[in-house]
Amino acid sequence: MKHILLAIALLLNLQANGQPRASLVKTVIVKEGYVSSLQNYVGTLYYDKNSKLASESSGVVSKLFVKEGSFVKKGAPLLKLEGSILEAKVKAKEAILSSFISQQTKQKTDLKRADALLKKQSIAQSSYDTTFYTLEALNAEIDAHKAELLSMEIELQNKTIKAPYNAVVVERSVDIGEWVAVGSSVFNIIDPNSIEAKINIPSKLFNTISKKQMLQAKINSKEINVYVKNIIPLADKGSRTFPLKLSLKNQKNFIEGMRVDVKVPTIKKEKSLLVPRDAVIKRFGGFVVFCVVDSKAVMIPVKVINYVKHEAAVHAQGLSAGMKVITKGNERIFPNMPVIEKAD
Repeated sequence: MKHILLAIALLLNLQANGQPRASLVKTVIVKEGYVSSLQNYVGTLYYDKNSKLASESSGVVSKLFVKEGSFVKKGAPLLKLEGSILEAKVKAKEAILSSFISQQTKQKTDLKRADALLKKQSIAQSSYDTTFYTLEALNAEIDAHKAELLSMEIELQNKTIKAPYNAVVVERSVDIGEWVAVGSSVFNIIDPNSIEAKINIPSKLFNTISKKQMLQAKINSKEINVYVKNIIPLADKGSRTFPLKLSLKNQKNFIEGMRVDVKVPTIKKEKSLLVPRDAVIKRFGGFVVFCVVDSKAVMIPVKVINYVKHEAAVHAQGLSAGMKVITKGNERIFPNMPVIEKAD
């Protein structure tokens, strides 16, 4: 399919006489330099969001909403515990609270009347004080009942266990009719989009790695880029290695437990050619650069050795320092196509 699209694009770029139009490109001179050589380290993929859900309440399982393998959205119910007795207690408490609120409303009216009469000196201060402190006592009683009701409602909410994030249920530990105690594990869920990698590298390389650094990796023969997420500054006393957590931008078709091979820069330096990262593109399943030779684009396959800031260190036959590589416009050109270099 890619070959067909390239052919179509080439035909569209032909002049009336059948000759390809010259494409405007930007070039940069290839440099020579020394970069760290790469060492392969084997790691494992894992889910960063992997949760064993525990129950915050106790009771008998009355409903199950999901099975193992089910996808659930954040907030979706997973399980419900029997809560009919607690529901009845909540209703009783609501009725008591309603009664006290009615008394409070009446007492507020009585206090307004007492205040007006006191200003006219039609009642004694002691009668006003009795009305005032009766209302204060009612307010305190209502606050206490509201707190108890809130506690009961929270406990009732905890009878239903919900998904804390979009997830897949990978394990269910209970069934309908089983008793669940507070703190009991009920589900194991994972976020399939939280796949990450972890490798262990020698402690001597600790200062060669930085956060957000891009590294080359391979999973099931597929080459991808990974990024340093966290550097754990705690080396294993036996192996003298420390864990490196890596994030993956493309997470499709990857699952926990899969092997990942990651190329990590070493202390050893080797001579290589340096080109801008933008000069390296993928064509026909491999990395290539386009050079300008006699005003034409020449495609040269390259092997990427390492990435250094905005440059790629490469090895390639037919490429040497001083040659010009295309950094802009290379995505729309083809081998032997005429090009015009754009002035800065």
